Amino acid sequence: MDNRKVESTVILKCKTNKIQEFRIAVAKLVNETVKEPGCEIFRIFQNNAQPDEFILWEIFKDAAALDIHMKAAHTQECFSLGLFEVVSATHHTEVA
Repeated sequence: MDNRKVESTVILKCKTNKIQEFRIAVAKLVNETVKEPGCEIFRIFQNNAQPDEFILWEIFKDAAALDIHMKAAHTQECFSLGLFEVVSATHHTEVA
């Protein structure tokens, strides 16, 4: 089993006129995600120049922890709201 840390940087584009609703939803997501035992970092930043664009930065202790996060009820609930689309996602595995 691969127990190396995994990092993801994800660009999210919020739906038009849904920024405040999105911010509330992701605040709840962050609060729940940071309680997960495998979560080391889970942060969301808003682009100052493009307020409808957000960057999600996450680090989990291993791929299994990330998989558990993606299947968690709070994660699925956030996706189901339809407030954003994933523009791009870059994933990295710790080298050493």
